[in-house]
Amino acid sequence: MMKAMITVKNIFVKEQEIVAEKFLKLPVVQKYEITGKRKDGFFAEVELDDGDGFILYVCVMKDAYPALVKEKTKSLPEKKRDESFIIIAPYISDETAEICETAGIGFFDYAGNCLFCRHSVYLREKGNKNPQPKKRGQSSVFERSSEVSSAILREMFLDVSRPWKLKHLAEKVNCSIGQVSKVKDFLCRNAWAEMTGDGVKLEQPENILREWSKVYGKTKIPAVSCYSLDGVADLEKKLRKMKEHTGMDYYLTGFSGGVRYAPVVRYNRVHVYLEPENIKEAMNFLECKEVENGQNFVIFPIEKESCIRDSEEKQGYSVVSPVQIYLDCMQIKGRGEEMAEAVMRKEILK
Repeated sequence: MMKAMITVKNIFVKEQEIVAEKFLKLPVVQKYEITGKRKDGFFAEVELDDGDGFILYVCVMKDAYPALVKEKTKSLPEKKRDESFIIIAPYISDETAEICETAGIGFFDYAGNCLFCRHSVYLREKGNKNPQPKKRGQSSVFERSSEVSSAILREMFLDVSRPWKLKHLAEKVNCSIGQVSKVKDFLCRNAWAEMTGDGVKLEQPENILREWSKVYGKTKIPAVSCYSLDGVADLEKKLRKMKEHTGMDYYLTGFSGGVRYAPVVRYNRVHVYLEPENIKEAMNFLECKEVENGQNFVIFPIEKESCIRDSEEKQGYSVVSPVQIYLDCMQIKGRGEEMAEAVMRKEILK
């Protein structure tokens, strides 16, 4: 039997072609035919070379945010024995793909990513980039320049188990309800949080942190690389003495800060935040010099107050918050991710 595709005119033509192309390339598919349309998609009949066949219920979505897809999976009609559900959208993210796979629903997108499994038919392609990247506003919540959004997120991460009233968050961060709502909408749209009667509650703090660290690391963090004849332990002690003698604040981060929360790695480099105007004086006090390579002491100038928000005294040292440790360690090659994950498990998800 010859393979064929019959389109329903003037309705989801691009989506019909994308799905048809994938199926018609398979040797086991003998026929693919569009058989009807719906307000939110179309039906297609697939016949296989062994005589088996099934009906595709293809649901077309303009946006496939995780939260929207979750709702769509709940609203789909009960599947008949000979039916398979598919969602097609401009782009299916990893989070959305996971939701579809868990729900037993196939997916296709304009980039070529897809998943479908039934009988002798198996389609899977992943890793293709979004042909229509998100606008800046959709990821700006995680960017280092977004001071207010960062403060709101950090406040919520002080206790990931509780719901947060929007008014309370606005008061704690000293911002408007509208700014809090922007962050809330962003999180809920991506199924990372949900609104309850008691406020907004984080649903997937791990995924939030991982996505945050990706965006956070896209812009290179300004740093001063230095070398000291002292070892890391002596350097850290000198930082503490520096504060006692000069009053200059410091905040350990990276491995130096991380081991104060979760001592899981050995390290040979100190990372610290200092006020920009104190860097030269601090280098003189610590007897270190700036170098292009071979550094064992790295200074991050404090650009935004958010990076030292919720800093703590740990084991007699000033240390940035667990969230900041996570964001910074995820940018460190080697065992940085291991350090970040350990701090997240022990201090953030506790």
